[in-house]
Amino acid sequence: MKARLTTIVAALVSIFPLLLICVVSMAHTPGARAKQATDAVAAGPAQASVVGGKQATPGQFPWMAFVVDFIDEGAIACSGTVVAPRVILTAAHCVVDEQSGALRDATGYRVVTGVVNWTEPARQVSEVTRLIPYPKFASQTARDGYGDVALLVLATPTTAPKIRVESRSSSPFLRIGTHAVVAGWGQTNFEQEGFTESLMWAKTVVESSRCEGLWGRICAIDFPKAKAGICHGDSGGPIVATGRKQHGWIEIGITEAVFDKCTTRRPQLFTRTDPISKWINSRIQMIEAQP
Repeated sequence: MKARLTTIVAALVSIFPLLLICVVSMAHTPGARAKQATDAVAAGPAQASVVGGKQATPGQFPWMAFVVDFIDEGAIACSGTVVAPRVILTAAHCVVDEQSGALRDATGYRVVTGVVNWTEPARQVSEVTRLIPYPKFASQTARDGYGDVALLVLATPTTAPKIRVESRSSSPFLRIGTHAVVAGWGQTNFEQEGFTESLMWAKTVVESSRCEGLWGRICAIDFPKAKAGICHGDSGGPIVATGRKQHGWIEIGITEAVFDKCTTRRPQLFTRTDPISKWINSRIQMIEAQP
C-alpha cells in the first residue's frame, strides 16, 4: 500500500516548541496551536531519520528546511528546501487536508533553516504567511496525487542558500540509473515516535521516470543493497543529483510516498520538478517582488 509521508505525532519533544517560542517571541506572538503544542506531553527521544541513512554534516545540504505545522492533536512534520529567501518548496499533502481537501492554517507553521539539527542555537526560525499548493493537485482521484507540490511563504527571509530546481524534461538526471541522494528529518522506522533532530541522507538510484505507471513521478531505490530509503517526515524533502562541480546540487523531485510501512525493498515515489518548474518559478518571482 502506498502511503503519504507526513509524520503526525500526538506529543512533541519538549525542547522543540520551547526553543521555537524563545526564538520568535521577540518579534512575533505564537499562534494558539503553537501554545497548545508547548503544553503537550514530551514524546520519546528523537532518533535518526531516513531509513538506513547517514547523519548530515554542517553545510552539507545548506538548502534543507524543517517544516512543522502545530495542530490540535500535536504537530505534523515535513521536510522541504529553500528555493528563494522567502520561499520553501515542499509537498502539497503537507499543507492540504487530504480528507476534506481544505487548506491548513498558515499561522500554525514554523520553518527551521540554516542547521542540520533544528535544536541548534544557530538555527533560523520563521513563521509562514501563506500556503500555496499546486492548483492541479488533487488527492484520492484518478490522477492519484499528481502535482504533490506546495510553496510556503516565510514571514522573515532565510539567509540559507537556495537549491536549483530541475526544469528540463530531457535532463540526464531523470534517466534510469542516475545516482541521486535523498535527505530529510523523517523516521528511521515505521514505528518511531517523536521528531527526528538531525538531518539524515542516503544514496539512491533513479529506477524509472514513470513510477508505477504514474506520469510526473520518479521512482528511486537504493540499488542494489536496498537498505536505505525515505519514511514519514521526509515528505516534501528532495531527491537531488549533481553533475559538474560548478553546477552543484539540483532538485529533480519532491518526496511523496512509499509502500509497505517504509520498506526499502520497493521503490520510493517522488514528484518530478520539471513539469511544474514553470509554475514554481513564476510564483517565486511574484512572491519575491512583493514588499
